Amino acid sequence: MTAPFIVTKSPKSIGIAILLALLFGPIGLFYASVSGGLIMTITPIFLVIVFIYGLGMESAALVEWSIILILFFLSTYWLINIIWAVISVNIYNKKIEDDAKRQYEIWNSLHGRDQNIYVQNIYHKTPEINKSGQQALPSDRPSLQEWLRKNPGSTINDYFTRYGT
Repeated sequence: MTAPFIVTKSPKSIGIAILLALLFGPIGLFYASVSGGLIMTITPIFLVIVFIYGLGMESAALVEWSIILILFFLSTYWLINIIWAVISVNIYNKKIEDDAKRQYEIWNSLHGRDQNIYVQNIYHKTPEINKSGQQALPSDRPSLQEWLRKNPGSTINDYFTRYGT
């Protein structure tokens, strides 16, 4: 039986995301979410255009609303970046965890048993059987160097999986 091979990405750190968003604002948000970083980088440019357009209008209500919008945005901009970074990292890490669970489920469905049984089998090994069909004696166990010479392409992990520690 083969061991489950799970491909995962490294999870992102919430602490680093908060620190980067706190120090660099939307540029720090790129660590957690590229789309979030782009949106929060472009948004101030858009609001400045709205503010300039509002000042050019003769409507006093539009000027008041554009000033209120700019003040609200300035007071919450960094906080929005930090919150967005935390939410993005949580979503990213959850996707990684779900992908790993899905890969375990696929492995279980292909092999018809739970991966925990395999892990238990590694630590509670049944006796090794040699080529003649008899139980292998400890003296039948080759040295690591001999085994690696006879099994090119194998690793030290394969050796210890087969013969134990």
